[in-house]
Order: sequence, then structure tokens, then C-alpha cells
Amino acid sequence: MALPGKSPHPLTSYLPSLRRPASLSTPTPDPAHRPTPATAPSLAGLPRRERVEQAFADIPLTPNEQQAIRALLDAPDSTATKLSSACGWQNAAWRTQMILLCQRRRRYFWPNGMASDITNGAIIGALTEYDSATLGFSPQPDILHILYEAVDAG
Repeated sequence: MALPGKSPHPLTSYLPSLRRPASLSTPTPDPAHRPTPATAPSLAGLPRRERVEQAFADIPLTPNEQQAIRALLDAPDSTATKLSSACGWQNAAWRTQMILLCQRRRRYFWPNGMASDITNGAIIGALTEYDSATLGFSPQPDILHILYEAVDAG
């Protein structure tokens, strides 16, 4: 039986408090020193092609992203497994890399916010077209030149 004001479990009354002392609290960064990203309203007013160009200008491709896009450009209509193999990766690692690539640039691709129930296929759809009959991925034709430029810039 616990005493008033004490823990109902006798052993927990001997444990130290788990509260973080004020001296260990995480400092809040000064807003004046934070980089100012493009805002959603300003991006939402841009045509899709310009948003994609801006995404790659502001967030250059990593080596893995560059490799994934190069594979897509070199072998359109290929499956995720074939594209992974072209990159020297296993299974569908190419698909995972493309999901990460698109998520890193999500504020450009979806300036009004991503739906909470967006599927991985829809995420990759920001840059690719998918053929369910052949299971093949191809770059979206209207941004093809942007993808070439992004790979060449990297």
C-alpha cells in the first residue's frame, strides 16, 4: 500500500527524477541565423518545371542520387531491380534511393504539403512515370532536360 503522495509502486519511489535540468535543455537557435528556405506560397505559384529546377539548384544531387537518376536516364522503361543492378545495388535499392531523393525535395515537389497517406509510388511519381504492365520506370518527359542538367552538374 502506497503512502499519500508516494508512487503506487514501492520500488519506483527510490528512482531519481527523470526531469531534465534547465542547464541541459536544448538551446533554441536564433531565427536571424537560420537559413531562409523558399517558402511554400512562393513555390506554389511557380510552374512545376520551375519548382523542379529550383529543387535541384538548391539541393544538389548526392553521389547516390546522381547514380540513381543516371541509371533512369540511361535505361528508361527498366524495372527497379534492373535499375538497381545498373547502379551496382541489390534488389530494389534504386527505388529506395528515388524515394529518399524526392522526399528531400518535397517542399519543391509538393509546395502545399504532402498528403499524410501518400504512397511511395506517388512519391517517385514526382520525377518518374511507372508502367504497371511492364513494371518499368521512365523519367517524366517534361522534366527530362532538368534531370540531365542535375546529373551533369553533380
